[in-house]
Amino acid sequence: MPSMFRPRPTLLATAVGLLFAPSAASAQTAPAALEDLVRQQAEQIRRLEARLSALEAGPASGVAAAPPAVDVRATSDTEAVLAERVAKIEAAQAKAPAVSWSKGAPQFASADGQITFRPRGRVFVDTSSTHGSGFDARNITGTEIRSVRMGFEGSYGALGYAVEGDFADNSVAWKSAYVTIGHTLFGRQAELTVGNRLNDRGIDGASGTGNTPFPDRNVVGTQIVPQRGLFGVGLTERVYGEDWHASLSIAGNDLNNVGNSNDSMTLAGRAHWNPVKGAGGLLHLGAWGFYEDIAPGSSGVFRSSAIAGHLNDLVKIAPGALAGADHGQGYGLELLGVRGPFWGYGEWGRREVAGFGGAGRFDVAHEAWALSAGWFLSGASPAFAARTGTWSRVKVAQPVTAGGPGAWELKARYENVDYRELPAGGTGDALTVGVNWYLNDFSRVMLDAIRWETDNRSGEYQGQDRGTTLNARFQLAF
Repeated sequence: MPSMFRPRPTLLATAVGLLFAPSAASAQTAPAALEDLVRQQAEQIRRLEARLSALEAGPASGVAAAPPAVDVRATSDTEAVLAERVAKIEAAQAKAPAVSWSKGAPQFASADGQITFRPRGRVFVDTSSTHGSGFDARNITGTEIRSVRMGFEGSYGALGYAVEGDFADNSVAWKSAYVTIGHTLFGRQAELTVGNRLNDRGIDGASGTGNTPFPDRNVVGTQIVPQRGLFGVGLTERVYGEDWHASLSIAGNDLNNVGNSNDSMTLAGRAHWNPVKGAGGLLHLGAWGFYEDIAPGSSGVFRSSAIAGHLNDLVKIAPGALAGADHGQGYGLELLGVRGPFWGYGEWGRREVAGFGGAGRFDVAHEAWALSAGWFLSGASPAFAARTGTWSRVKVAQPVTAGGPGAWELKARYENVDYRELPAGGTGDALTVGVNWYLNDFSRVMLDAIRWETDNRSGEYQGQDRGTTLNARFQLAF
């Protein structure tokens, strides 16, 4: 009987196997799951630490200052601490100001971009040599610091401002000193300027000399001007369309007036239209005009034209003397085209002045015109701002300061001045050829050869005279 109830070995092994089979499976699965969990937590911690290091390194690390927040569900005390530190750093950096060097000087901006501040300035170093004049005194060679200008600009939302002083001709003078208020007019973007700002008058007349292709503005920009000159304290309203702009201003003398006499008041306007604007090129058409009430006893009503450049004050076209002017008006036309690396433009202007002098009532006029063209051989394209109708900063593809060749530009200009309607007024013209080497976006070297001719009826150098002047400039402007 006992032998009948003895378990068989195979049956016993099967039962034991069935009893412990789930426990064995759990024993194999538990270590694998735990290993996966630890690996995931380690990876989360590694990512958080890498992100924290990048944030603490700041902008120099090349990582964006405020990346999108990540939803991290901390599974350990270490993760919770790291997540809290990351959140605090992100919140602080989101409120930190931004700094940009894209304009050659540091521009500081608040996190929301509503407040900005940037210093600006320029240095022009010139040399000039004149030869071939029939008057030996005109054949001079020299150097000068043409301009040292320092200032700043910035904005508070729609409110902008600029202040700038210039050292030139052994004296210091304020230039830009104004506030702008951005707004809309008839559904268009507009800007009101209050203060002392460069006139909006013609292509060269409205452009800063740091951006014009030649060291000096053409004779239309320098001679067909109201008595108050290139600047004036007053109000200017500008309105901008998609392919046009218009401006209207009323201003007195510039802010260098000592305040011991009446201002001359000028009402001026300008408008331009771009019938062609796109990848294929640009066509610019414009016109401008002004009316001026000239204060009694005002000086500088007519300006002599420095036809050979700024340094040589002896090579000028003399307008003669005419006292008693009491009002005047001027107007001009402008045409410009850009296609690929080529650019060309022409300007013409006329100014009429009336008054009462020794010979009674008079009404006289003088004119000027200029044609210019250029070709970028390499490294850049013509920089003309279609929105404002002015020359802007050339963008160099491979700057010399980064090991590249810079950009090279060939240029030529012919200009003519006619004062013959003025008593004892002269005439003259000049042909300029030259080259510009742009080292980077903020500096360039300019070389120009000018073949000039004058025919003066007043002053020390009367009669026909001609000669050649070589001019060079190193320019830094930011």
